Amino acid sequence: MKLVVACNEFSSMLSRLQGFLGKSQLSPILSNVLLEAKEDGSLHLSATDTEISFQGQIKAEVVEAGAITVDGKRLLAMVRQFPASEVTLTSSDNDELGLVSGRSQMSLLGINAREFPLVSMGEEEGFKVRGGVLSDLFERTMFSISTSTDETRPQLTGAYLISKGDSILRVVSTDGHRLSLAERYAGVEGADAIPEFSGKVIPRKAVLELRKLVDEYPEITMMIDTHNLIVKTDDFGINIRLIAHEFPPYEAVVPKSNDNVYIFDRQELLSTLKRMGLVGEEKLHGVKLEFGGGEVEIESKNNNLGQVVERLNCLEGSSEQELVVGFGVHYMIDVLNVVSGAEIHICLDQNDSTPGLFKDPEFEQDVFVVMPKRI
Repeated sequence: MKLVVACNEFSSMLSRLQGFLGKSQLSPILSNVLLEAKEDGSLHLSATDTEISFQGQIKAEVVEAGAITVDGKRLLAMVRQFPASEVTLTSSDNDELGLVSGRSQMSLLGINAREFPLVSMGEEEGFKVRGGVLSDLFERTMFSISTSTDETRPQLTGAYLISKGDSILRVVSTDGHRLSLAERYAGVEGADAIPEFSGKVIPRKAVLELRKLVDEYPEITMMIDTHNLIVKTDDFGINIRLIAHEFPPYEAVVPKSNDNVYIFDRQELLSTLKRMGLVGEEKLHGVKLEFGGGEVEIESKNNNLGQVVERLNCLEGSSEQELVVGFGVHYMIDVLNVVSGAEIHICLDQNDSTPGLFKDPEFEQDVFVVMPKRI
C-alpha cells in the first residue's frame, strides 16, 4: 500500500473515529484503525469496538492499493505533529506503516488487515433526517441516561428513539431518578416523511458520538431494524448495535396533576443551585425548597461541611401556594443546563411525594421529571 493524503483531512477523519476505538487488552486489534487504500483514489478508515462501528473516507493519491491496521490514537497523535501539509503512507510486508511528511519520518507496527472485524454500513436506501435536530434531541436527553453498570437494567443505559409519524422524532431517557423527553419535527424538505417505528434503545456511547458528529449536517440518512441503527452522511457511516431490552413505560412516570406552577429566571435559579451544591458534592445530595408568599426558600445542609440558605422571588405562577419539597440539587442543575430559554417552569403537586415536572417554555413538548427526596 502506498498513497499520499492531506494531513488536515486525514487528521479530521481520525479525530472523528476516536470514540469508536475499543479498549480491550484481550483484543488489541479493536484499538486499531483499518486503513484501506482504494484504486478509485480514496482512503477508507474504519474503527469498531464491535458494538458501534465507524467508516469514513477521504480523497487520496493512491499509488498502490492495500490495507493495514495500526493503533488509532497513536496514529492521530503522529499526524497532528507533521510539519508538512501532506503525508505519504506506505505499508510493508511485515505489517509496518511508514509515514513521511516533509523531513519527518515515522513508523508504526500494525496488525494484518485480515484480522480486522467486518464493518457493514448496509445497502438499504433509508430515510432522511435533519442531523442538527437529531443532535439536539440527544443533547436534551443524554444527561439522564444511566451510567450504572447494573446488568439487570441495560435498557436504562441508552436513549429511547421513537418515530411518531409526520416526521416527528422523540427521544426519552431515564436513570430511575429523573427522566427527560424531547421531540422535534426532523423531516428534510423535499424528502419522504420519516416512517413510523416503535422505540429503539441506542447505547449511551453511541448517543454521545452521534450528538457530536451529525450536528453540522443538514441531512443524514438513517436505516433501522430490530438489531441495528445505521447513520450515514456524505463523509462517513456509523453502525450501532441496539440494546435488545424493552424500555420501561416512561409515560406513566410523567405526573398529570402538577397544577402548582412556579416560574423562575433560569439563570438566577441555576446560580443559586450551584451554590447549594458546594456543600453537597455527592450526586444524590438533596435540597429543600419551601414555596410561599411569592418566593421560595432553598436550603442545602451537610452535617460534615455546612449549610447554604437563599431566597428567590417567583416571576409569576402559583405564588401564594405553600409547599415544601425536596429534590437532588445536581439533578435540578442538569435540567437547567439543557433548558435553552430565559425562564424555567417548575410544576408541582401538593403531595411532596409526587415527582417534579420541569418545563422549558420555548419547547412545551419537552418534559423533564425529577423524583422527589425526603429532606
